[in-house]
Amino acid sequence: MTKREMYDVIGAVFAATDREDRDEILTFVEKEKAALDRKNEKAKERAAEKRAAGDALKARIEEILNDEPITVNGIIVALGDEDLTPAKVTARTRQLVAEGIALKEQVKMDGRKLMAYTRAW
Repeated sequence: MTKREMYDVIGAVFAATDREDRDEILTFVEKEKAALDRKNEKAKERAAEKRAAGDALKARIEEILNDEPITVNGIIVALGDEDLTPAKVTARTRQLVAEGIALKEQVKMDGRKLMAYTRAW
């Protein structure tokens, strides 16, 4: 049961009573539901901003990809953004592979097997 549903139940119960503080409680319930609406709206705005930032990063990664395989760390270095983490880059490269824009292949570097990405032409 969500908070909104709980407030609806509380409002319905108190609307049917003859308590002297009924109006005060109903006003409180309506204020809390309005606060939930504002909170949900702000969360949607923040999610949209993060999605836009992720799309911008994905576009920057797409620009870097070419015929030469490049690892996640190579992408981070090429972008030159110190706020980037391997997890952020990996998530965007995974999206590019799923969309058919990039190809993923395993390469050996320094005796280790790493995933590298190229542009799917």
